[in-house]
Amino acid sequence: MLRMLGKLFLKLLLNGVFLIPILMYLTQATLIEAFFATYTFSLMSYVAIDQLFLRVTNNGVATLADVGLAFVFFWLVEKFFFHWSINFTTVAIVALVFGIIEFFMHSYFQKDRGRLDRHSFSDN
Repeated sequence: MLRMLGKLFLKLLLNGVFLIPILMYLTQATLIEAFFATYTFSLMSYVAIDQLFLRVTNNGVATLADVGLAFVFFWLVEKFFFHWSINFTTVAIVALVFGIIEFFMHSYFQKDRGRLDRHSFSDN
């Protein structure tokens, strides 16, 4: 369980360091809006992609799923919540940066001794 929390913390840290400044620079997002959107998406992605999808697929497929999910999520957040006047290119940049981060995170998750697999919820 502690390994999972460590991986989640690392994911939140890296996404916060890279995505929050990008969202603030490319859109009209405030710090609070960028923080909320980034961390909501990171938690959702960790559960849906890293804990479920990555176990049954490989890094490439999981990364593509992350990029697609990021694109849809940030487009919908802009459209229905924050109205950042974001365009296709901006959403694509954010999704690609997230995908690059996730590619290396998935590589780390798969090489780690406590690797994600069917038995990730046990500390053995």
